[in-house]
Amino acid sequence: MVVVLTCMSSACSQTGGDWQKCIGSLRAELPQHPDVSAETFDQQTRAAQDMRPAVEVATKSQPEFTKKVWDYVALLADAQRAADGQQILEREAAQLPAIASRYGVDPATMVAVFGVETDYGRVDGKYPVIDATLSRACANRDSKERRGQFFAALALVQQGVVRPAEFKGSWAGAFGLTQFMPGTFQRFKADGDGDGQIDIYHSVPDALATTANFLGSSGWSDKLPWGVEVKVPGAVAAQWNALERDHGCLAAATTEGQCRSVSQWASSGVTRVAGGPLLDPGAGGKRLDAATRAALLMPAGPDGPAWLVTRNYEAVWRYNRADAYALAIGLLSDALRNEAPMRAAWPTDDPGLSRAEFRELQSMLLLRGHLDVTPDGHDGPRTQDAVRAEERARGLPESGRSGQKMLQLLRGDTPPAAASAPAEAASR
Repeated sequence: MVVVLTCMSSACSQTGGDWQKCIGSLRAELPQHPDVSAETFDQQTRAAQDMRPAVEVATKSQPEFTKKVWDYVALLADAQRAADGQQILEREAAQLPAIASRYGVDPATMVAVFGVETDYGRVDGKYPVIDATLSRACANRDSKERRGQFFAALALVQQGVVRPAEFKGSWAGAFGLTQFMPGTFQRFKADGDGDGQIDIYHSVPDALATTANFLGSSGWSDKLPWGVEVKVPGAVAAQWNALERDHGCLAAATTEGQCRSVSQWASSGVTRVAGGPLLDPGAGGKRLDAATRAALLMPAGPDGPAWLVTRNYEAVWRYNRADAYALAIGLLSDALRNEAPMRAAWPTDDPGLSRAEFRELQSMLLLRGHLDVTPDGHDGPRTQDAVRAEERARGLPESGRSGQKMLQLLRGDTPPAAASAPAEAASR
């Protein structure tokens, strides 16, 4: 989901003095950052735009946290993204084995991150990274991490690692084909194509190698699956569901938290959803040893699908710190390895739409007079407003959500010719 950020003139004028005060206080920190000169600081901040009001709106509307998990996964791990990912695996086959060997991360997982983050490079960053990181630092001046990301962005410009005119990314300041924050990129940047330079804007191998380096340094093990879909007794589900930060014990040497050994899960009656004991290898051949630490993940609650997730899941979660995000990458990587899809159904009578279905829905909305909608397969405010209008016209509660029920309603009263989905457009 792309969030369009704007800073209205009234909001900007109200914060203008505070904005300049923040820039001044950050400039006073320059002695702590010898890799950034005063000249670079002044040049890059002189015309920087205050994005704080817009960043605040975007933070509250992140799809990882605002969409139903089944909607998020349906769009991010759909058949089209899997097919496109297979093409990436074939196209980059010369470089991927060496990257996988160096960092111990399989190609399917690297490519799945690439697919979820930018749809294999199709989603361009629109916002100046300097402005975004500066705005986030000024929105929370006590955050050492945010200030560090801002100064890291300045250092990348000064060192010539990025071209200032090209240095654009997300509203949070993440950039490149696999979306790294500046400071994180500095720590994990890796040369995947062997040309002696690291460019995650234009070199897919560099972007994938940097991703693999991050995951490998975050605890990834090539001997483990990211997770195993399981059946869980009701009492176990109620006590042990580990959502978001609750599975952080996977990355820590502690006996506390929601993590248990696989043998403990097995003794509690947890079995593979496909049948058989937990210690049998799955379709990918990777085992869960008796001592392997795992956490129970049921993102839709006790009535939905369940997984025992390992420290590999935790490593992916740390990339974007959202369960829906990490789950989408895990399921997409399974598809890229030609492993079986999830078996259990989501607990809803209105499942989510794939991007092909979403384009079909948008196309029918357009033909029904919602002229602001672009049939591109991505959710956004204009599509949501059009769906609300349709719900209102049909006497339904207004949610703005595009699901199978709305698709079927539109199919029922839209001419068949409208069902053909046009090619993806640049915006929605």
